Amino acid sequence: MLQFIRGAVGTWVVKILFAVLIASFAIWGIGDIFRSHGPTTTVAEIGPIKIPASELEHEFQQQMDRLRRMFGGQFDMEQAKRFGLVDQTVGEIVQRSLLDLAAKDAGLMVGDDLVRQRIHQLPGFRNEQGQFDSERLLRALSANGLSEGTFGEMIREETGRQLVSNAVTAGAFAPGPLVEILYRYHQERRVAETLTLANAAMPDPGAADDAALTRIYEDKITRFTAPEYRALTVGTVTLDALAKTVDVSEDELKTAYDARADEFQLPERRSFQQVLVDSEEKARKIAEAARAAHNDLTAAAKTEGASVGELGPASETEVPEIGVSIFALEPNIIPDPFKSDLGWHVVKVTKIEPARVRKLDEVHADVESQVRKDRAADAMPTLINSIEDALAGGATLEEAAAKFKFTLTKLDMVDATGAKPDGSRVAESPDLVHTLQTAFELAQGAHSPVTEGADNGAFVVRVDGITPSHPRPLAEVRDQVTDVWKAEQQAKAAVAKAEDIENRLKAGEAIDTVAKATGAVLATTPPITRDSGQDAKLPADIVKALFALTPGGETKGATPDGQVVVKLKDILPADPKAADAPLNTVRDTALKGISGDLMDEFGDALRLQYPVRVNRERIQSMFSSN
Repeated sequence: MLQFIRGAVGTWVVKILFAVLIASFAIWGIGDIFRSHGPTTTVAEIGPIKIPASELEHEFQQQMDRLRRMFGGQFDMEQAKRFGLVDQTVGEIVQRSLLDLAAKDAGLMVGDDLVRQRIHQLPGFRNEQGQFDSERLLRALSANGLSEGTFGEMIREETGRQLVSNAVTAGAFAPGPLVEILYRYHQERRVAETLTLANAAMPDPGAADDAALTRIYEDKITRFTAPEYRALTVGTVTLDALAKTVDVSEDELKTAYDARADEFQLPERRSFQQVLVDSEEKARKIAEAARAAHNDLTAAAKTEGASVGELGPASETEVPEIGVSIFALEPNIIPDPFKSDLGWHVVKVTKIEPARVRKLDEVHADVESQVRKDRAADAMPTLINSIEDALAGGATLEEAAAKFKFTLTKLDMVDATGAKPDGSRVAESPDLVHTLQTAFELAQGAHSPVTEGADNGAFVVRVDGITPSHPRPLAEVRDQVTDVWKAEQQAKAAVAKAEDIENRLKAGEAIDTVAKATGAVLATTPPITRDSGQDAKLPADIVKALFALTPGGETKGATPDGQVVVKLKDILPADPKAADAPLNTVRDTALKGISGDLMDEFGDALRLQYPVRVNRERIQSMFSSN
């Protein structure tokens, strides 16, 4: 393995590595790679590596934050435990540590040039023009308390892990017979006739008595419980607002302009006439006729029944098929025709705009805006510290806002998702989810720290009032409880009718006759595979049952709003020998699974070499106390 890894550095393995790593940073940003290493109780040992509780806690919180963003803030510790998020986080740390040890055993050395190249490719450190910006890197490192050397080591370690993974899976392949079996299984299609019953189409069950409504109310009390609401005051500091307060001198603009001179280069641009024909013979006739008519391409084209196009001004890269040829021509002459993938071209350059550098007065607004933003980004940490100091010294949010010129917004009675009691929602903002999450962890009257927000801004939130969650009285929600009772009765009626329909079909009654007699909606599905049942709006369990039937067989089940009875009409086998069979897609999927199995086996082998010991009691106490 060592020989393979060493041979891979600088080749296709590294290119794949870059693609995978850059994609991960593009999705999650750079914050996840900055983690604390404070000295705390060990929660796991992987061979000689000891994992402190602070690392587990930090990475678990990162996972929580991601899931809260996915679920709109509605994700708490108990849900995380039920989803096994703690064990998942421990497993990821263990796997990463095992790969670090494997890389060390293999003598893998990731050079400084590769680390530097990797850092320069990270999207988080690129400016608006897509170029690496060292100032952005330094600001990020400073904000997270990291040195360039520490950050470089993090990238070095991650690169080593990926190289080890690539070495393990490099020889994986999917055998042809396996691919064909998988293709037949996944691409087999089936056609079914369906009889659909909507719950809402069932007869009105009439009025419910008080006992039935009370049972519904008590059994489903959470549906009739008002969430906790909070009244909040939110202070927002934005980079744009701070930038407007920055004074910029002309000397600073000139310095910034000079530093960005390469961005303001305008390439040479040309305007030209063009005749495009399909044969060399016709093109040469047009060129010769144009030369004879004092380079009049329009008149010459007419004699051959061709048209002249007026193109440009364009740079060489804006006309990629013919740019090299056009930018080698003299103006106002007719050269010999030339050929491209589009056909034969006869061209006359009519105007040349020389390459030049845009002057400062042409880009003044752009340069000034960028300087203001850069200055504001530099000033933001100082402003945040000043606001924090003022609040710590006893100033109110209102006093701090007046002094430091930031915006205050009042939110009256909102729940943790931003909904108001009347069902409307507060205005969306980039920091809304984070702000609400922070606010619902505070006590009444308390304010949060000044917290980094979106787009290099910050926010602070204060809890002005709390209305606890409480069950709404039955009298207040009686109509809602009645609707739930009616829906239950109609759903029961739909189930009973679906059973009757299935029995009649099994008895041999024609499906269209049953549809007319029961009022069910008759339809025929398109050919569906095991993986495309949603196209026919069939639930997954129905699709699974459908693929276990023989033609003419029936099954039934629930839909989101009713019942459906399904009768298998036809089976369309998949032929892996067909010319258009997408075997490559199946092969790629199989290869990913095989590669995953190889990594699992490799991980098991590493565990034999480096025993893994997890302190379950310590981990349980950590998260139960939270």
